[in-house]
Amino acid sequence: MASTTPATLANTPPAPCADAIDWRLVLGAPGLYLLLLVGMAQGLALLGSAAFAPPDAGAQYVYGSLALLLTQLGAGLLTFRWLRARVGARWRAGSACGFGFGGSTRAWMLAGEGSGLMLALAAVALAWLLPRHGAPHLASLLIALPALPLASTLISVLLAPLFEEGIFRGALLGALAPALGPLGAGVASTALFTVLHVPEQAGYFWGLLPIAALGGLAAWLRLRSGSLWPGIVAHMCFNALLGLGALH
Repeated sequence: MASTTPATLANTPPAPCADAIDWRLVLGAPGLYLLLLVGMAQGLALLGSAAFAPPDAGAQYVYGSLALLLTQLGAGLLTFRWLRARVGARWRAGSACGFGFGGSTRAWMLAGEGSGLMLALAAVALAWLLPRHGAPHLASLLIALPALPLASTLISVLLAPLFEEGIFRGALLGALAPALGPLGAGVASTALFTVLHVPEQAGYFWGLLPIAALGGLAAWLRLRSGSLWPGIVAHMCFNALLGLGALH
């Protein structure tokens, strides 16, 4: 994530592009990540349910929070390990066929920060104009145990942006670019990113608009800057501003 000069980015070796879509990455990256999330969450939930019978509310909150953090961290790191072993030099390459984990310039990082905060403000305005009711908490989507809002906020601000950008704007965009081109790959990865966030919106259609806009913004930052880091920063700032309410 260290800052580099534009010349350094320009000299980054281009990623070798295949002639067709790399379906191993398109299906494997999000599929493995989701399977690990669900599997680890359900396993930890079963352990917690067995450990807290009769239930101890305080202990359940602590355990549920740790389970959420371990689930997100474990699923993300194992998925990244799987990806890293299959892409080699493409991991740091800044071209559309690369994964973009090379460095970025300070200007692009600031652009990611500012655009993420502006998009979050637009999302707040939308939620104020068109409020939603009954949206599920993150913990209820993964584990059958309560969790402290702080744990969900930490996941939303720190872990989820890193892993989601690596999968959607890294693996998917890079794998789809040879066949669809940079624009088509950006649109396709954004569409899948939006679809996979449908459950947490609990039928609130308008809530998908900021998510789609965030995906499009992150894809644009990835393609223009040659790095995933500006999009990760934008994603973090977006989630951080929207997640402030969860702490109260």
